[in-house]
Amino acid sequence: KPAPANPQQMDYYSDVLVLTAVSASPPGSEEVLAGAKFPVSRVRFPLNFQMYRENLLLKKPGVKEAWEKIEDTEDVIIRASICPSDAPTFPCENPKRTSQGVAKLITNIPGLKDGQVIRAPASLQLQ
Repeated sequence: KPAPANPQQMDYYSDVLVLTAVSASPPGSEEVLAGAKFPVSRVRFPLNFQMYRENLLLKKPGVKEAWEKIEDTEDVIIRASICPSDAPTFPCENPKRTSQGVAKLITNIPGLKDGQVIRAPASLQLQ
């Protein structure tokens, strides 16, 4: 979702940073597979993070299988949102700031063994 034309005022003491991961391939690009949230007051930018198995939304049917399918074969879209801490759901409907970037899968470069892959980090600028 694009950021609102007039961004809402941020509350650095109570807002949360919500990070989500989705498949870059349609039709999966709308289903959130993994996520994390941090109090904005504890985040120092630039932020470096890594998603782990614990971040997978395993209570949703099909997430484990979808993640295993894309983990070493597809790009992953990382989305960031700044949401009020009292939002009913995360990511929230009307984020104060948003961004998204692609964690590209890199294969077939000199020095990598056959079948070995590297995932490049996504770069996001909250707007």
